[in-house]
Amino acid sequence: MTPPPAVPPPVDPAAVPALSGVFAPVSGERDADHLTVEGELPVGLSGAFLRNGPNPLFPPLGSYTYPLDGDGMIHGLWFADGAVRYRNRTVWTPQLEVERDAGQARWAGLMTPYLPGPDLVPAALANQYKPLPDINIVRHAGRYLALAEVDPPVEVTAELDTVGPYDFGGTIPGMCAHPRIDPVTGEMVLFRYDIEAPFLTWSVVGADGAVSAGPRSVDVDLPTMIHDFTITPSYLILFVGPLVFDFEALLSGGGMLSWRPEQGMRIAVVPRDGVGPVRWIHTEAFWVWHFANAFERITPTGGTEVVVDYTEWSRPGLAGVGPITGAVSRAVLDLAAATVVIDHFDDQPAEFSRIDDRLTGRPHRFFVATGKTGDLPVGEQNTLVRVDTRDSSVERWVSGEWVFDEVVFVPAPGGGVEEGTYVTFRTHRSTLESDFVFLEASDIAAGPVARVRLPFRVPAGLHGNWMPSEEDPT
Repeated sequence: MTPPPAVPPPVDPAAVPALSGVFAPVSGERDADHLTVEGELPVGLSGAFLRNGPNPLFPPLGSYTYPLDGDGMIHGLWFADGAVRYRNRTVWTPQLEVERDAGQARWAGLMTPYLPGPDLVPAALANQYKPLPDINIVRHAGRYLALAEVDPPVEVTAELDTVGPYDFGGTIPGMCAHPRIDPVTGEMVLFRYDIEAPFLTWSVVGADGAVSAGPRSVDVDLPTMIHDFTITPSYLILFVGPLVFDFEALLSGGGMLSWRPEQGMRIAVVPRDGVGPVRWIHTEAFWVWHFANAFERITPTGGTEVVVDYTEWSRPGLAGVGPITGAVSRAVLDLAAATVVIDHFDDQPAEFSRIDDRLTGRPHRFFVATGKTGDLPVGEQNTLVRVDTRDSSVERWVSGEWVFDEVVFVPAPGGGVEEGTYVTFRTHRSTLESDFVFLEASDIAAGPVARVRLPFRVPAGLHGNWMPSEEDPT
């Protein structure tokens, strides 16, 4: 009988920057009412800001790769009648419950080729990967979904308690961490990559929560990682970069992901109605983690262009060798000519690009991204960048020793499009104190107009969204 594989030792959190300092996991689930507010909250603000992020219950075995590893924990702030309350909850999966009961990690990090057998975990979970719904949280058709990279989402309640895995009635086996919700139709458009054929599929979930299209496949010949995408009223836009899964290399001691720049970047323009061929546009290799938005426009000759705003990198930090450069960029896709022209609004690296989500798929004027000023470690950001696409100007706000993650637009109650504030959790690098700040969208350089003091540290995390109350559907 073949002996079970050796169990890798747990990582040392002190030796992993993404498990220490502002990223260090927090233990326990907490509630706090009547938080102190400094400054003035937007008048009439009513809703919740929910943000997901990796928070390992125990040090994982073998490796920890930020931002792909880690158990999910959602942190929320609720606003009503000028009062603010806080709550955090773990996103529980069957695998995480096994580890909780065992008092230690049973699963390895994604970059470690080990799966626990039936000698260590229940037979139904043996030799399976551990889902990691730690990247994003969205609300659609009344459901709150904690999202992983490709696994089925985990449904949680409006108060963040775990309900369980959700697979849309068995129709969609898994989904991306960045679905796009069309503000006009109410549809949620999503994709999923896989390590087995078909390597790339997409689906549409109607405003009522029922699957209305898909899964439909896009012809991709290799298992390729694609973290995000964007939509227009007519198309899905998928940037298929040359980041390929290489399991032979992993089993022989190499990395699971292979950067193959000679393959270039392939951009798929997929008709949302499923009618007609996928248009492919090819250009030199680069990498995109996150898109701000895309929209269609008519050219002087009557053709169609698709404009895509995003943050780009020369290569991903997960694979490849050599220096990495970044930029805040715009790609203009000429569909008839199958060409792309790329320009940069800013030549400084940035991430987490966002817009006023009410303009998803439609023309926008502004978008923001996060960057850094000073010598900060990888993953820490202290600068907000706001791009005015009308004149290509860039405005910055530097938060100094306070680092933050994704910055989200909150519409002004009763205000117009792109009128509102930007919000984010922050943590001070020295004191590890956390807060939540509001910046006026029209003048981010002025700094926070309101600050919510938090009694607990909120680790630097990933993605979140503003969810207005039903009484204020702005």
